[in-house]
Amino acid sequence: MRFTQAWAKTVAQNVTLQFVVAVLATTTTTLAFSTAKLSFRKPLVIERGCISRSVGVASTDHTASEIENFIREAIRQRFNTDALPIPDYLSTEEESARSQEQKELLSRSMTQLVVVRGVKINGNILNMDADRLISVGQIRSAFIFPLTATITATTRSDNNPYGIQLLKVSPPKMEERK
Repeated sequence: MRFTQAWAKTVAQNVTLQFVVAVLATTTTTLAFSTAKLSFRKPLVIERGCISRSVGVASTDHTASEIENFIREAIRQRFNTDALPIPDYLSTEEESARSQEQKELLSRSMTQLVVVRGVKINGNILNMDADRLISVGQIRSAFIFPLTATITATTRSDNNPYGIQLLKVSPPKMEERK
């Protein structure tokens, strides 16, 4: 084989190699951009059951009905004697206040039930119209029990699917009641 023929084959292989590298670089870049673009799409969630169907992705914002349902459940856990509190719903201050209040009620042989009748949402502050039912044996009494609560957003979990925590509950001040 002559030197010129060997050199011509080497140059042809280099040209072919450069062409293949250019095609692979273009393909890799295109795939990288399309992967990045597809990764920012909302995921497709399919609910499996008797009929499989696509489920829309929910937003992480808290709706008014979600906050109202949470506050009804959290107030029940905070005040009702028969309720078992879920730790992620109440702050540590409210859990300790609940345990102290329940000890006092138990020492007096009393039970308590708080029923939320209405909720007004004002940002993180909630004003509630509630009724407090206290019973001693067979004797029951109902009282008006207005409450003001402060909530905060937390991460959603299995224990707390609402992603909200009750920070503080107190009766409103006298000037706020009027």
